[in-house]
Amino acid sequence: MDKLTRIKVYVNVVETGSFTAASERMGISRAAASQYVAQLEEHLGGRLLNRTTRHVSTTEAGRMYFARCKDILHHLEEADNMVSGFSGTPKGTLRISAPSVFAERHLVPIIYDFTKAYPDVKIDLMVTDRYVDMVYEAYDLAIRVTKIEDSDLVARRLASCRHILAASPAYLKSSPLLSSPDDLKNHACLLYSYTTGAVWPLFKNAKDYSVKVSPVMTSNNPEVLLEAAINGMGITIMPTFIASDAIRRGDLLTVLDDYESLNLDIYAIYSSRHYLPAKIRFFVDFLKEKINDPPYWDDFKP
Repeated sequence: MDKLTRIKVYVNVVETGSFTAASERMGISRAAASQYVAQLEEHLGGRLLNRTTRHVSTTEAGRMYFARCKDILHHLEEADNMVSGFSGTPKGTLRISAPSVFAERHLVPIIYDFTKAYPDVKIDLMVTDRYVDMVYEAYDLAIRVTKIEDSDLVARRLASCRHILAASPAYLKSSPLLSSPDDLKNHACLLYSYTTGAVWPLFKNAKDYSVKVSPVMTSNNPEVLLEAAINGMGITIMPTFIASDAIRRGDLLTVLDDYESLNLDIYAIYSSRHYLPAKIRFFVDFLKEKINDPPYWDDFKP
């Protein structure tokens, strides 16, 4: 096996934190991955990794070697992309990071259509709600719901991400009047854990009507809050890309429609405009075409 392949295996082991994950990513056996790294260490005459039964970590020399190898592989990829990136033929593996609910509800169907149209592209989708380091973790593309993007990354806006307040018909029928944000203080509220200060942002005619709520339930999982709302536990605030199906079915009704809440944007993020591979260019264009702006999920008609 050539030295470049051994280096690629080593970089993948460091990035994923294990031989098992690296071997799965590269489509080789764990034993082969371990052998390639051992051969590389033998060639270099020094240990790159500290190994235990459950974990691997880099030695001091290994950290330095990883950084240089990562840089070398990046330049090799750019050289390849100079030729293939503008060939008009998307191919290869596209590594994507995306938030869990958005991936499950909207991204997977789009990926299915894309791979049918471009069968030479394989998708490696990492579903996570944490903020990934795209360069260090070697992602081609990330989908992010945010307001301000890092200046060192390229951000292409796909659509708006509107938030609405909603509750089940049964809850609203048996609850107090709800005609203004202040009335929320008399209601059962379902709160997303990362909401700053338990304050729901609400605006009308450029005036701030934000209100601090006292939740009957808090969760870090928006799907849990959605189900709680559908089951009549109270009012929740969430993105329309999560709530739209329930609203179309009549399981949820929107409330305080005269007020605007949190407005973010959905972006496709990639690391550089230079020598952009066709697989990324075509996929981002495909996303933009499929989602539209305003996005298709904002149409609540059954």
